[in-house]
This record gives sequence, C-alpha cells and structure tokens, in this order.
Amino acid sequence: SKEAEYRSLVKLRDSINKQKDSLKQIANWPDEIKGQWNSKIVCTASDCNDYVIGDVRNDIWEFAQDSTKLYVKVLNKNKLVRIYHANYANNQILLHYSTDSTAQKVVEMNVRLQEFQPNRIRGTRSVSIDRQCTAKFNVELVKSSNLR
Repeated sequence: SKEAEYRSLVKLRDSINKQKDSLKQIANWPDEIKGQWNSKIVCTASDCNDYVIGDVRNDIWEFAQDSTKLYVKVLNKNKLVRIYHANYANNQILLHYSTDSTAQKVVEMNVRLQEFQPNRIRGTRSVSIDRQCTAKFNVELVKSSNLR
C-alpha cells in the first residue's frame, strides 16, 4: 500500500509540474516601451455622432504590467479614463477595451501600434459604439521625458 501511495504522489507531483510548465509566461514590456507616453489621437473617419473627423484628444498612456498581464492605463488630468488589455508580440502592440454589461453604451476599442521609433510609437484605433457605428483614429505616442 505504501508503494501505491508513493506512485500516486509521484503522479500528482508530475501533473502539477506539467501544469506549471504549460502556464503562459507573461511577457514584460521592453524598457523602451514601459512607462508614460503623451498621446495625440486624431479622428480620421466616423459615422458616429460622438466623434467628428479632425477631433484631437491628448491623454497620458502608461504601459504597465502586473504578475498576470500587460495593460495600458489612459489618464486625463490625472484621472483614470480606461484600462486597455494588452498583447505584445511580433513587433506590434494590440490593445483592447470594452465596457461592461452595466454600461449605457456598448463601447469597444481596439488599438494596433506597429510603427516604432526611438521615443515615438504610431498606430491606429477603432471605436465601435452599440455595434451601430464606427470611428477610426490615428494614434501617436511620444515618450514622456519628465514622467518616467
């Protein structure tokens, strides 16, 4: 019976080790991306009443992470506006945000950042509201020199 118990414990240990090995390791933001960036977002196309072509928005974007995920916090006048869930792979950053089920409007935002230069990142953002209209934006981020 001791041998059967030992074999059972070895199987349990091996299955736990296998699960640990299969857990996805969270990537870290590279040092040149991590931190705060000044954003300039310009509306380039819209069939939504909430957005007009040419509208400009400026916020602070903070590329951060915790033990489980990468994310980007968007701040305006030191107040949190939204948190994007982030995926960084193949030399591009994909960000996603959606309102929860209690929101009056169903808003979904997707950002693709793929042009990287020293202290500058460019890409696009699309916004869908209530799955009835869409707005497109150009996104430009410049590394904050005083907010590292």
